[in-house]
Amino acid sequence: MTFVSPEYPSSSSARHIKRQPAFTIMSRFALAAVLLFASIIHSLPLNSPLLSSYDYIVVGGGPAGLTVANRLSEDPDVNVLLLEAGPMADDSDPHVDIPGLIGQDIGSTYDWNLSVVAQQDLDGQTRDMPQGRGLGGGTLINGMLWSRGAAADYDAWDRLNGNGSGWGWYDLLPYFMKSETFTPVTNMEVAVQYSIEDDAGVHGTSGPVNVSYPHYFWNSSAMFFEALNELGVPTAYDPNSGQIAGASFLPLDLDPESEIRSTAVRAYYEPYAARSNLYVSTGQYVTQILFAGASSNGNATISSSQDNSVGEGPSPGVPGGIFGGTTTNSISDIVVEDKRSILGRLWAAAKRTIAPRQTTPSPTSTSLQAIGVEFASSAQNPRQNITATREVIVAAGAIHSPQLLMLSGIGPSSTLQAQQIPVHVDLPGVGQNLQDHGQVWCYYPFYNASYENPTMLNDNGTFEADAWIDYWANRTGPLTSGAIGGVAFPSLANVLEDTTSLTNAALSQTADQYLLSGTDASVVSGFRAQLPLMIEALGDPSRAGFEILNGNTGALTIGNMRPLSRGYVSISSSDPFQPPTIDPRYNSNPIDVQVFLAGIHYNDRLLSTSSLSQMDPEYRDTPPRGATDDELVTYISEKLQTEYHPSGTNAMLPLDLGGVVNTDLLVYGTTNVRVVDTSIIPLLPAAHLQAVAYAVAEKAADLIKAVNADDTAATTTTTPAATSPSDPSSPEDQLPSMPASTTFVTIVATETVYA
Repeated sequence: MTFVSPEYPSSSSARHIKRQPAFTIMSRFALAAVLLFASIIHSLPLNSPLLSSYDYIVVGGGPAGLTVANRLSEDPDVNVLLLEAGPMADDSDPHVDIPGLIGQDIGSTYDWNLSVVAQQDLDGQTRDMPQGRGLGGGTLINGMLWSRGAAADYDAWDRLNGNGSGWGWYDLLPYFMKSETFTPVTNMEVAVQYSIEDDAGVHGTSGPVNVSYPHYFWNSSAMFFEALNELGVPTAYDPNSGQIAGASFLPLDLDPESEIRSTAVRAYYEPYAARSNLYVSTGQYVTQILFAGASSNGNATISSSQDNSVGEGPSPGVPGGIFGGTTTNSISDIVVEDKRSILGRLWAAAKRTIAPRQTTPSPTSTSLQAIGVEFASSAQNPRQNITATREVIVAAGAIHSPQLLMLSGIGPSSTLQAQQIPVHVDLPGVGQNLQDHGQVWCYYPFYNASYENPTMLNDNGTFEADAWIDYWANRTGPLTSGAIGGVAFPSLANVLEDTTSLTNAALSQTADQYLLSGTDASVVSGFRAQLPLMIEALGDPSRAGFEILNGNTGALTIGNMRPLSRGYVSISSSDPFQPPTIDPRYNSNPIDVQVFLAGIHYNDRLLSTSSLSQMDPEYRDTPPRGATDDELVTYISEKLQTEYHPSGTNAMLPLDLGGVVNTDLLVYGTTNVRVVDTSIIPLLPAAHLQAVAYAVAEKAADLIKAVNADDTAATTTTTPAATSPSDPSSPEDQLPSMPASTTFVTIVATETVYA
């Protein structure tokens, strides 16, 4: 078995690692049988035929999209469609489910297999940017760590949006709790040894995601914690209580009984799939959002029936849409060409009855109203349109959601014009403010054979066989645990004798000094507002400056929790099937280099403690102790890669600070397009983003429900029958009534890794 953690890739990319047989044929059959038995037979099957319209269309099925779709479908009077570009995950894939195998599906069919552009402030080379693809999104391939970060990190969101914005720590805490069913550690000996002390007051007990600790802890983890304690880094109280500085075991999204990953599919879809108002269709790519009275980007084939096979769209030459009509570039063209089409009749009714809401500040004199989406199963198959009668909510993750907005005519006008995309809203912040926790893999292999470590699953046949027996017989043993046996979130005050030189260097910067040349003035203003908050965090002894991920093999990976570098996501083509341009601009701000240097120097100190020196570490790939800073900078430039936490590209900020959405998550310049994923994060918290993604989406669902309650008070809606829109047996008077306050919306989601 080849063991690879997504947090600790080898010097060759994880996607190039050849899988080796991980267990016996008997184990394979046992695994398939267990997972098949655990699967659910749905009363409304996956990929059921589509209706003519929906109240909500959720496109994409990562943690944000599935959360919102689930919560909206709690109302039996609305119907919800979720479109996901990727496949339904294979229930028999152990690399998705078993914690001891995490990381091996990076580069697989569950990954978008994206790359960033050559990094000019590193070694001039490109890097992979894994992004979850499939129902479950990033929760299929991430590192399973469940981390919220510091309370002050979320209070900074509130400060950036005006105190009282509803996005501070205590505003989000109920949503963190709502998403989880938390199970405390059950091994009291381990709890005492590692000071695992959970605060029941900050954890949920009835949420969809199972959060727990594994049934096995690598004994080498104890040495890591003792070394940190020797250097004065405390073992932190509950790391999800809002106080994170220190060392701790992070819980995992792990079912405490079956010891398999609690993915977004298992948490938010499978238990609720029997809802007759929740539709899910996989293998469908949303190519653009459609707006009332606005020309579209490209041509859509409008036809009268649709095949919704799993992972596939219509066959070439087979009618693939749900509307009657012909090829068109404009919603108004549909109305002219076929007034009996569903979209035509809804649009005609909308013109008569809908008064657009003006709840969002707009950069334009009028606000756009979304009335549907265009989608296709592949670049070769016809594009189809579908409408919704409430909102469009984009949850495509920090990489794909800005791409979708730009393809839909919302974004920097210069970018859109260069691709001949009609500019509906000139919104410079779309795709900007890209932040990521870069990480540098530092490897000092441990040679003390008296301590168990994950490499033994690769090179010790007896240990591997025993591990599989423990897993199948008792749901215990090494395979219940990921590679990461504890993490540390030291403050810079923990590791530097004097932090003032670093913070003073940051204070001396001008806002645009290290941003990309030509950055829009509003985006520069946004960074100017973020900078003092970042400097405050860097100097705060109670807040993490960086992260050390302990791989129990000698891997002590450094993650920068406070990156000042800002990158972007853009498009280089109007073709939605072409990947977006991604440039994180790692280490473009020199403060980030100093943080990595501090982390690597701190590793030297850790390895010199009595606790870790007894592990017999070797400086194999990392420059030896005593290496110059120039040598270390070269190493950092070669090894730095993503920690799988891109965010910020549709920032929740005021418009004049480069914002894309307001605090209701509505896109500026629109009446009913929302973004509900981690792209709305204005300032990256010192946390792994999985729990954050769920909390943001839970809050977003409540925001949407509140609008729905206001708009549909004293109004009932009906579910349209699944009939062909062009069928003469479907007269206009069979359409659901449209109250004057009804709006059109779509939810778009294809998710990030969120390790």
